[in-house]
Amino acid sequence: MNNTWAARAEPASRAAQIAAFQRQRDACAHHDLDAMVSVYTEGVHYEEKTLRWDLHSRDEVRDQFGVFFAATSELGLILLDSVHEADRAAFLWRFTGTLHSGPRFDVFGASQSTFTPDGRISHEIAVWNLAELPDRAAQDLGLNPATAYTPFTAWAANGRGTAAARLAKRF
Repeated sequence: MNNTWAARAEPASRAAQIAAFQRQRDACAHHDLDAMVSVYTEGVHYEEKTLRWDLHSRDEVRDQFGVFFAATSELGLILLDSVHEADRAAFLWRFTGTLHSGPRFDVFGASQSTFTPDGRISHEIAVWNLAELPDRAAQDLGLNPATAYTPFTAWAANGRGTAAARLAKRF
């Protein structure tokens, strides 16, 4: 695969971008809202396509993740692949957890982030495959369980390595 997009990131930028993802992972695992919002700039634009979040500040990010954390436990965020270019990165990940209403979830997702020079995220777009969410979990989240997020299934269908690169081309 010719992956010139991934090759253009400076090692320091790539390390800062991976570190931001790891802070997100740790914040999810510990339901730590302060740690979660510290990854973002004050005026962040956070788009979560599957849950239809369109947030425009750290306060809005805090509010939405607060509701999500309150409804879940045992969260895990696992990085599967990433590509990097200067101030942007695309991440392919797996997200697991349990809703307090009972059902476990284990879904694959992807995000594309734009970073500031200090390593914080100023814009993030995240999607995950709703088709992988158990029906009861989807209903508990107020989602239609029969609907897969079509653009995501196209990105994820190509396997590790190419999925993140194809994701990067879509943004």
